[in-house]
Amino acid sequence: MRCDALPGLLDLYLDGDLPEEMARKVDRHLLRCPACAYEARTLEQTKRMLREAIPAEEASPTFREKTAAKLLDSLSDRLKLPANEPLGRQWTLPFTREE
Repeated sequence: MRCDALPGLLDLYLDGDLPEEMARKVDRHLLRCPACAYEARTLEQTKRMLREAIPAEEASPTFREKTAAKLLDSLSDRLKLPANEPLGRQWTLPFTREE
């Protein structure tokens, strides 16, 4: 892995959201590259400090319901309900291949 590929991956890496193979590549790079390891530690500390400084807020059920209704309304022409799911349970995007 090259240093210039790392900045776009660090957030995902630190959040544990990278696929296992890619996370191992980042691990190996951070073991070999002091500059990138320093950047990763700095970002990790910054994220931790922000989490500690700003308490997590839970959205109210009313807010979630209103937001879901607005999304459903604005995306209804792009969403379709799978045949095996009851109404209102699961939506999927109808992807089509463009050739």
